[in-house]
Amino acid sequence: MVKVTRELAERIADIAQVLLSGDGSDTPLEQLAGLALDLIPGSTAAGIIAAGENSWNYAASAPGVADLHNLQLQTGDGPVAETLRYGEARRIDDAGDEDRWPGFCTVMCSENLRSCLVLPLRTDRKSGGALAIYGRDANAFAGSGHDLALLFAAQGGVAMRNAAIYRGCRSLVQNLQVALESRAVIEQAKGIIVAEYGVSPEIAFKRLSILSQNTNTKLRDIAAGLVEGRINRGQFGDDR
Repeated sequence: MVKVTRELAERIADIAQVLLSGDGSDTPLEQLAGLALDLIPGSTAAGIIAAGENSWNYAASAPGVADLHNLQLQTGDGPVAETLRYGEARRIDDAGDEDRWPGFCTVMCSENLRSCLVLPLRTDRKSGGALAIYGRDANAFAGSGHDLALLFAAQGGVAMRNAAIYRGCRSLVQNLQVALESRAVIEQAKGIIVAEYGVSPEIAFKRLSILSQNTNTKLRDIAAGLVEGRINRGQFGDDR
């Protein structure tokens, strides 16, 4: 069993911070792969595969590992491919004796890697990706390395889910802010037309909409142009 020290707990907690600080690039995944490499005994290489909107994103601690992931994602064959497909862990204790994925194991041995452990990163009871760690020695993940990898993957899955929720909320707030700003400038433009021509707010909005449609310009841009004096007010004198 792994002894969970304060230092270890703090390093595991770093997973959430890495994912929450992400900007949509692969950098957080690369940092997460590096953190796995630092924390999991027996590992000499690591990779993270995460579900994107339309594809899988992956990052690795070394180019050879990236090639191993890419090979499996292309062929659909290998422990990573199966973990993503079934949401189940896969382990290779000795690639030289493994007969489930001969092609993958041949490439793995060419990278001087003997052991492999792939664990699903679960988000809301579904696999949102996978953690893949590799060792140069046989049976590298049969002991404490296996236990710590389980802890890392469990925390990683929760962190990925929380990060996705956080990014979704942040995007919603940003969209709401844009919508409020658009509404404010449209209301200002309507006020200008009402004051200029003595029409109702409904008619003012209709005239803004007509110019938007006729010029194939967003309504907010038309309103901003009127407020900023870039559009001639005379264009809003009637409903044509």
